[in-house]
Amino acid sequence: MVIRNSVVLITSAGTILGKTLALHFASLGAKVVITDKRASRLKDTYRDCLAAGFNVCTYALPDDSQEHVDSLFYYIETYYNQGVDILINNWQNPPLPTLVSTAPAEEFSAQFSNIVQSLFSCGHACAEQMRRNDKQGVIINILTNDSAQMILGTESTCSMVSGLTKSWAKELNPFDIRVGAILPSVHHCSYDDYQHSFANIRQDVIRNTEYIVSNDSFNGRVMSW
Repeated sequence: MVIRNSVVLITSAGTILGKTLALHFASLGAKVVITDKRASRLKDTYRDCLAAGFNVCTYALPDDSQEHVDSLFYYIETYYNQGVDILINNWQNPPLPTLVSTAPAEEFSAQFSNIVQSLFSCGHACAEQMRRNDKQGVIINILTNDSAQMILGTESTCSMVSGLTKSWAKELNPFDIRVGAILPSVHHCSYDDYQHSFANIRQDVIRNTEYIVSNDSFNGRVMSW
């Protein structure tokens, strides 16, 4: 897929990774839309994009309910007079409690439901819009975690998102919509300095994201960072 002039939607754009993705794709000539549930952080990303010379579209999302996400996609189609070409479904991933943790089962259920709701609502709305417009498109699910020390709880989430990615790819393949994912590696060592290495990790994620978008044969597969 050609990135230039494509409409690229980036979720959780108020995060460091989300901001970097927005700046990168804007520099490639894409029509970038940034969204986040945290309005103050979203404004920071918007200001940094403007300072860099990129006029991006911004939309503060109240929550991940399907109604509000559908409104976001309607707004984008109205704003650009075309739908989304590329969805970068970027979500920060708090590790799930493990079976040996002291966290109650309700905490696991709440976190699991929140992650699935976030990913699915945007993926569903995007797929519907692409199908309605008979448009070839790309959906990329990205998870980031807060600490390499918590990789055990992250592994469960990665397995779930990996399964969803492969399932969505099969569902959407007849419509020429590709789906991929970039997930945390489960091979971090306990002594990894996450904060020190995050800049390098961020660049790897951006390179992998651009590769998935540009490579028309990439579908139903998962890359690690």
